[in-house]
Amino acid sequence: MLDWPGGCCAGRRLLAHFPIRRQHMGKQLKKIQAEKKHLPEETMRKVWLASLGALSILQKQAESVLEGMISEGQSFQARSRKFGRSLGGGLRKAVDQRVAPLLARVTTLRDEVESRFEQGVGRALSYAGIPSKADVDALIARVDKLSRQLRAAK
Repeated sequence: MLDWPGGCCAGRRLLAHFPIRRQHMGKQLKKIQAEKKHLPEETMRKVWLASLGALSILQKQAESVLEGMISEGQSFQARSRKFGRSLGGGLRKAVDQRVAPLLARVTTLRDEVESRFEQGVGRALSYAGIPSKADVDALIARVDKLSRQLRAAK
């Protein structure tokens, strides 16, 4: 048991000299608890905004890389055709045969970049709890099925 010097009321007298009152402490405590309560929401909001910013930056970079590849491919195609015309018809066919696989490869690379970008966006949205189109379609199908079952039960 704690004994205050000067008797049991000495502690109360000592506390009476401090400007903080119980009511004021209660208000401060409630304010701190309210701030702590909103802390996870604010953190999640900031994480969400950061992920949206990252997606935006990634999309801009992917678009610029893709545009650069397309313009370089078009430029290369124009140069190779011009070169083929200057050399004659037989050589033109040979150049076109060499260019065709390159064009196919560029198309494949473009499709890969688009696919990876879409997968990355899908993972980010899934991580954030946003359903995909497939999830929404599956939910619509379940609602339709339940609606039919309800109509049949009536």
